[in-house]
Amino acid sequence: MTGTLVSIDGGKSALRLLVATGEHRQTGTGPGMLYLPGEDGVDRIVEGVRQAAATVELPDTVAGVVAGLTGVPGDPALRRQLTRRLAELFGGPALVVTDVYLAHAGALNGPGTVLCVGTGTNVLAVGEGGEHTTLDGWGPLLGDRGSAYAIGLAGLRAASAALDGVGRDTVLTGRFEQTVGGTDLASLQRFYRDPGVVALVAGFARQVLGAAGRDPVATALCHAAAADLADLARAAVTRRPDAGRRVAHSGRLVSSNAALRQELADQLAARGLELVEPLGSPLEGGLTLVHGAPPYTNLAEKGDNA
Repeated sequence: MTGTLVSIDGGKSALRLLVATGEHRQTGTGPGMLYLPGEDGVDRIVEGVRQAAATVELPDTVAGVVAGLTGVPGDPALRRQLTRRLAELFGGPALVVTDVYLAHAGALNGPGTVLCVGTGTNVLAVGEGGEHTTLDGWGPLLGDRGSAYAIGLAGLRAASAALDGVGRDTVLTGRFEQTVGGTDLASLQRFYRDPGVVALVAGFARQVLGAAGRDPVATALCHAAAADLADLARAAVTRRPDAGRRVAHSGRLVSSNAALRQELADQLAARGLELVEPLGSPLEGGLTLVHGAPPYTNLAEKGDNA
């Protein structure tokens, strides 16, 4: 496919946009996928994309657009509406998929399993023929195992238990108030009422992982998160054996923490799987999806019709 292509990676913390014209690249950023009660999310997504697009130079029409979103609308009618509005915004055909599709194409560009780990967790295993299996993506209350939210929540709970004297002493208690704001009732109420509370909790994962190796509680939480991610990968490969043994990671949580990455590699190896470094970014994976290259042909065809 020739002409200008647009790849959009919308996560909970930020939205990133790549504009590719031949070898020329431009990148832009916009707000993350924050959803509020009573919203279907379409207007907020479009506005976030519009803000990111305003930071780059675009032609009047583009050859193709792909948007991989953490909060892609599950309702088919809303997804078609979002697809149409993105096509109108950029002046070209658009494809809307979940962000893990972009992550897989960027990290592996072929058969294998990707652990898309950020605030939440999504897992995608793709076989040689393009058949695929997805796991987790249940959200912070029901799943997101091994995610920044899961690690952050476990760390905050461990800290509160230590403060109450029913849990092991941990350095995490000293970082607790920075996130929650205090231990008094007013601070707790502000914390729970904050619309960005999921991001606040997920942010505490940095404190947990930073203390791993020095603090027994934090070390145990890092080990547990890696084990959860490895179990997800094994379950995905069990369902999709033609995906093979390769497992890649996508997202800053694993890539920015050597201890978690090594623990994950060890946990995967114990399950007969191999951790490989990602080939590229989700934004680059979006370009692969726009082209409909195998084994992603079926994923691309299903995107705006799901």
